[in-house]
Formats: sequence, structure tokens, C-alpha cells
Amino acid sequence: MNLFYIQSTVQGTDRTAAFLEDNFIGIDWPATGDLEQLPAEEWKEQIRQHYAIPESELSGVIATLQTFVNIMQDGDHVLIYDDEWVYVGDVGDYFYDDSVSTGEDSICHRRGVTWLGRIPLREINDKVRALISSASIISTFEYPLSQAQLDPWLSRTPETETAVQHSFGVDDGTVQEALDVLKNALQSEDEELRIRAATAILQYAKK
Repeated sequence: MNLFYIQSTVQGTDRTAAFLEDNFIGIDWPATGDLEQLPAEEWKEQIRQHYAIPESELSGVIATLQTFVNIMQDGDHVLIYDDEWVYVGDVGDYFYDDSVSTGEDSICHRRGVTWLGRIPLREINDKVRALISSASIISTFEYPLSQAQLDPWLSRTPETETAVQHSFGVDDGTVQEALDVLKNALQSEDEELRIRAATAILQYAKK
């Protein structure tokens, strides 16, 4: 499993809210079409036909597309961030979506994401901070995933999933209902469920 950072500002527009609400990440260059249906050796010519990109920048565009389409895999983790939070997601398969348009600001190259949680920006370690400070559209974490130290923020099970939804704008009443469910789970005869519920409550208290 690899960890990636992807910029959530596309063509000068902040897409963070859309990525979180619609459970996807994406990049531009929509005129290329579905790159899974195009042999990799033809990507460069396809880009040249549709975009006036200097030759000096073309290899970087190809590398970004290759990372997004082929190197990033289902089950990898991805980070985006805003002024206060780093959001962590589990990446799904690549797909090409031109259902809205293929205009220059369209995000047709996409991957579904299951958002696992968020971390206060001030809490991330130096290695993750360096990753999200990259100027590249997509960057790869160069260390073992354990060194990102994300796990304490990401304990998520079907029983505790509702409790972390407040990270993405769920109202306070729903959060309280979720906490009540977790409190009830503390009385369960299932020891593992009790531990997971307690962990989720403690993580919520930290936030």
C-alpha cells in the first residue's frame, strides 16, 4: 500500500469540498479521453494534439497521468488538505467521466475515494508535511506508510463509521446520535466491538 498526496486546486479552482462531498479525486487534461483505452506510447501524441504544452513540460504531464492512471492502485491511501485539516482517503479504481463536459476546467480523469478521516494540520509529522508541501500535482510518500503515523486517526469500522462523518460537515445532531450509538456499543458483549467503540470516542474527544 502506498500513500499519495494530490493537489485539490485544479485550474485555479479549489475542489476540496467537491472531492470530499462526492467521494472522488481527479486531475485535468480531459481531452485525452479514457487513458486506460489508449496505449501508453500514444499518450504523448494525444496530449500534443489537444494541448499547447511546451516540450519541456510534456514529460511532467505524462508522469502525472501515469501516476494517476497506472501507478496509483485500488487500496492505496491519498491525502488532500485545506487550511485546517489533512483528509485521508482509501483510493478506488481509475475511471474517465465526461458526463458533464470536457472543457478545460473539467475533471474527467477520476478515482473514487472512501474518506477515512481527517487530521488537524498542526498534528501531522514532518514527513507528511513535506509530502503535502510538494509543488507536484501528485506526490508519492517515499517512506514506509507506518512512518506517516496516520493510523491513530483512522480507526474506522462499520460500527464506528458514523462517528467520524462529522469530519465532512454532518450536523451536530447526527454527531450526537452517533456518539450515543458508540456509548451503547461500550456495553456490548463483543469485546472487540467495545474496544473499537472506545477508540472512536477517544479519537472524537481529541478533535
